[in-house]
Formats: sequence, structure tokens, C-alpha cells
Amino acid sequence: MAEHSPAKKLRNQVKGFLCDVSPIKDTKKPYFDAILQNEGEYSKVVAFRPEDHIHFHNAETSRSLVTLEDVVLKPSVESSRKLDVFYTHSSKMSCVRDLGEASQNSLSARPQCVQLSELLNLDTKSKRVNINAKIIQEVSKGNTVIWDGRYLPKTEYTVADSTGYISLTVWCEHNITVGEWYNITNVSVRKFRGKTSLTTTKNTQMVNITSQGTAVAVKVPTETIKCDIIGANIKNIFICPRSHTLKDVTLSSPTVYCFSCNTHYKSSAIIRKISGHLDLKPETGNVVEANIEDEVLRSVLTVEPAASREDIIQSLIALPPMQITVRQNIVVKMEDVPQEAEIKSEAELHVKVEPEEESTDFYSLPDHGILISSQDRKRKSTD
Repeated sequence: MAEHSPAKKLRNQVKGFLCDVSPIKDTKKPYFDAILQNEGEYSKVVAFRPEDHIHFHNAETSRSLVTLEDVVLKPSVESSRKLDVFYTHSSKMSCVRDLGEASQNSLSARPQCVQLSELLNLDTKSKRVNINAKIIQEVSKGNTVIWDGRYLPKTEYTVADSTGYISLTVWCEHNITVGEWYNITNVSVRKFRGKTSLTTTKNTQMVNITSQGTAVAVKVPTETIKCDIIGANIKNIFICPRSHTLKDVTLSSPTVYCFSCNTHYKSSAIIRKISGHLDLKPETGNVVEANIEDEVLRSVLTVEPAASREDIIQSLIALPPMQITVRQNIVVKMEDVPQEAEIKSEAELHVKVEPEEESTDFYSLPDHGILISSQDRKRKSTD
């Protein structure tokens, strides 16, 4: 939560388009927040005038260019944003509508569909568009902490139409099928470090449609290698039932307090997510560093509630060589190495081979007490 009484600073005026206007928060000292977009840059706005909440909401809905006057500006601590804007009790908001822009956006947040080549070749300011596109490939899947402290599911796809392809980030849970065409409305166009991409907003809708023709051929490079995990570093992220990240969590305590919710929760209701990176040594070549998310990590390790960060790291390093699929420096799959078996025809067999009695001696990984690897689970199931 932002501070309620920002120190006196030079008052300024800012312009842009409002989005992600939150509900009014905190009944004792009410405030709300929003994002201000302007020429590819994003600023967080914290407003302490609840009576203006309806004006912010209307400006977001109509996609009107707004001017915020007499605001306090501070450099943002978030790398994705340049400034934090404090809209205090002396601040004012006004809407500025250019006639040409008003005509172009007469459908408000539902502009006409555009081709991807237009977005890729246009040095565009941040705005929202509609597209018809085919979901080509799921590039990565995980969770990310966003600007308001919530921990949300995030999936990156490559989408394409007949003119080009682009990266699409989809927030929150969704039902999308790779290989299908979708009409995607109210997606935000962003340009970062010269690369144009799309990201969903809270108003985005995705509707499955019939094929719109042949999409351009594109595939994100994916490599599957047999390698040994020689290094690991992970971090624990604790999430409240309303998806806010928590700090200084002691799960042995009966309750955990969430500052964002202003609520005490049972420790058993807290969600634990794990992420980090691995150092992978292939059979040939140099060491590869790749990020790993909770879902993939738990596919090879069963993490008990009492497992510490050090326990998880030791168990990862103790795993035998694995077959690991990496896409854009992200581990998307981890599997046991397939057993190689040479199959010969009966004509090649000169002696009768009697079946051997299965050995009961198995190589066992170091037991850390509270983590079980996929190797261990398979062995137990055969006992």
C-alpha cells in the first residue's frame, strides 16, 4: 500500500490513458489506484480522493485522454514503471478529447480488428486493440507478482495471423487451445526495448472462431537435453487466499496477517509457490542456466509443508541426470531419462534366454525426510 501522506514535492501535471482502476480500498483512509499509460510508459496512480473514483472509472471505460493536475510525482521502485503519481486532495482530473481520436475510438474499448503486421511495423503508443489470431505455441507458464502485490498466473503464447506473429501474455486462469483461432478483444499493445507484444487486460475477451486462413509459420526454439543438475537456487513465495504476496511468514504460527487484505488467515490457508533457477550440465557442451517455476519443479519433487528452502535445493541437486526441455531459458518439462533397450529379432537369438529374477536392490537417493522425487515414487510403486 502506498503512503497516505507523501512528502511535499514539486506539484506537476501528467497526461495519459487510465486503466486497471481498482475498487476503493481501506474504509478508514479510503484510496484507490490505477495505471496511467502515456507514450509506452506506465505510471502507478494512487488517488486519495474517493469522490473522484467514478470519474476515473468513466475515463477508463471511454478510453479518454485525461489530464491529472497538481499531482505529486516520485520515482517508482518498480523497474517496469517510471513514476508513481500521487493524486491528493488538492489534485484535479480533466478529460481531453481530440475530435479525430474520439471518432476513431467511437466504439470505446472495442476498436476495429487490426492485422499483426500493422502492430509490428507501427511505432505505436500503448493502446488497446482487437485481433483475430491463431494460438501457435505455449511458450511459458508460471506465476508473477504484479504491481499491486498480487501473485497471478501468467502464460505466454506465440500468436499469428496471415501477416505476422507476436507474443501474447495471458493473465489469470483461462481456457485456450493451441492450434485454434480466437477473436481477442481489448488487448494492450506494448513496446519494450524495441519489441512489440500484447498482454491481456481485465476487459479482454477471447472467443474461439473458425479458421481465418493460413497463419504464418513460426515456432519458438525448444531444446530437450539430458543433463545433470549441478546447481540450484530457489525462493519461496507465500500467497494469501486473495492472491496477495506475504512477507515474513512463519507457518508454525497459527495465523498469518495479510496487510493488503487487513485480515488474519489460518496458516493452513496460505499457498506456497516455489521458483528459481537451475544450473544444468549437458553430456556435452557448456553449463546452461534456466529458470524453473513451481508447477515444473513439483512434477519431480513432492514438497511437504515442512520442507525448508535448503531441503528443496539439496533434493534438486541429488536428482539423477534428467531429460529437461528448455524454451527461451525456461524449464518447461522435466522427465526421467528413457531407458535404452536394444531389441533383436528371434533369428538373431542363438541361445535361450531365461527370465531373470527381478532384483530387490535399488539405488536410493539421499533421503531428506520431507521431499520425494519422481524416481522414488516409481520405485515405491513397483515394490
